[in-house]
Amino acid sequence: MLPAVAGAQNLPKNIRIIVPYPAGGAGDVLARVLAQSVSEKTGSTIIVEDRPGAGSIVGTEFAARATPDGTTLLLVENPYVLSAVLHPSVHYHPVDSFEPLCFVADTPAVLAVGGKSDIKNLDDFLKAAKAKAGAVTYGSTGPASIVHIAGELLRRDAKVDLTYVPYAGSPPAMNAALSGHITAVIANYSDLRAQIDAGGLRAIAVPANKRTPLLPDVPSLAELGFKDIEASVWFGFVAPKGTPKNVTDELIKQFTAAMDLPDVKEKVKSQGLVTSLSCGAPFGAFLADQHKKYIQFVREFDIKGE
Repeated sequence: MLPAVAGAQNLPKNIRIIVPYPAGGAGDVLARVLAQSVSEKTGSTIIVEDRPGAGSIVGTEFAARATPDGTTLLLVENPYVLSAVLHPSVHYHPVDSFEPLCFVADTPAVLAVGGKSDIKNLDDFLKAAKAKAGAVTYGSTGPASIVHIAGELLRRDAKVDLTYVPYAGSPPAMNAALSGHITAVIANYSDLRAQIDAGGLRAIAVPANKRTPLLPDVPSLAELGFKDIEASVWFGFVAPKGTPKNVTDELIKQFTAAMDLPDVKEKVKSQGLVTSLSCGAPFGAFLADQHKKYIQFVREFDIKGE
């Protein structure tokens, strides 16, 4: 381990990052990559502790109860906000219960059809939906996921009748599209990447306002005429409310430095993620905006939590 650097004395000797998801996912890997990098630079011992359950609620509530002294951090993704909207009785508020540290990466969602499908692009997809109401189906993790919401926004804005089929996760939704049981799947690029690369799936659109560098030849929904349908899965870190400012400032400094390292960037890219850094108040404003949008979408589409 490298000697601790100047300024790192503001960090506790021992830090744990709570990941409210099962081990092995993109967020878990991201947390471990950053934990190792910051630990090596500062001399602090940083461990990752997976506490999955209830759509991230179990781990998030655990972190919210932790002593706000910098020894406990939380990895957050979209469900951190969405779960609180769907389940108002949870014992945390996504804006008020934590200090925002850094937004560090995201991965785009992708609308894809089977590689052997006659549907070659979004225009074909929408024409098929208009030709026979309800015949065109799309599947995703859900219900009540960001990709489900993206499908509902496309259905609304394109004025087509799409049939939604919920699945317990991206793999079964992907397999249903591969086998032709559903017309299309909307899922994270990181989950579909292997089948897209192999030709098993054909990506026809990215629910975003601009193209992603991960799929430069696939148009965004915005350029196809459907603006403000964003379904990227984002990743960030927060600390319990009341964590001292000198500690959060040092954490932000160390996360920023780590995300700029070439080996960290490469490891992040290998998970199908795009590095994107926003820390402190701007990240807090992003979380507040996400909270506002999810409340609106859940009400508009009458989405219920399970």
